[in-house]
Amino acid sequence: ISETVLGFTLVYTANNTQTITWPASVKWAGGTTPDAPESGDTNVYVFYTVDAGSTWYGFQSGDAMA
Repeated sequence: ISETVLGFTLVYTANNTQTITWPASVKWAGGTTPDAPESGDTNVYVFYTVDAGSTWYGFQSGDAMA
């Protein structure tokens, strides 16, 4: 079986007017969606897929990187 792995990193800085809504296709490490950052803080997320985007595996790799 030949699988192609695709991935990306998202750097997100929160402000008071934005919210994060993750699609159901994202499966988080530990089964729990991470908390959104406080306004002004930056979180770093890493995502990868092995099935062309049907399922994305998500990991929070940085928290409150202000």
